[in-house]
Amino acid sequence: MNARLPVFPDSDRIDGWWSLLYHGWTLMAPGGARIDLTGMERACFLCLLGNPDRELLRDELMALRSRTSMRTLNVAICRLRHKVLQTGTRLPLHTVHGVGYVFLGNLRNISNH
Repeated sequence: MNARLPVFPDSDRIDGWWSLLYHGWTLMAPGGARIDLTGMERACFLCLLGNPDRELLRDELMALRSRTSMRTLNVAICRLRHKVLQTGTRLPLHTVHGVGYVFLGNLRNISNH
């Protein structure tokens, strides 16, 4: 069975926006590459969307997900960066020492596509 993927206008792919699709389970890079997210990666992006400064504070994320340690979070972010880099794009998620992470790109949720 071939699932038909939604078609996005070219403006969605080239306007610099990172987009969450399919209820946050897929990340679409500005160039159109799609990255399937794990539960932890999805939780990170949902946390970022809920924070107007696009900060991902380790303590806040660990409070949302039981059994999440700093090590678990750091490994998940490292793997996410690697997955995105494999598409030829660099994820604009930067480490803030001792605090967490900050997303320096444009991020939106277009899960209704």
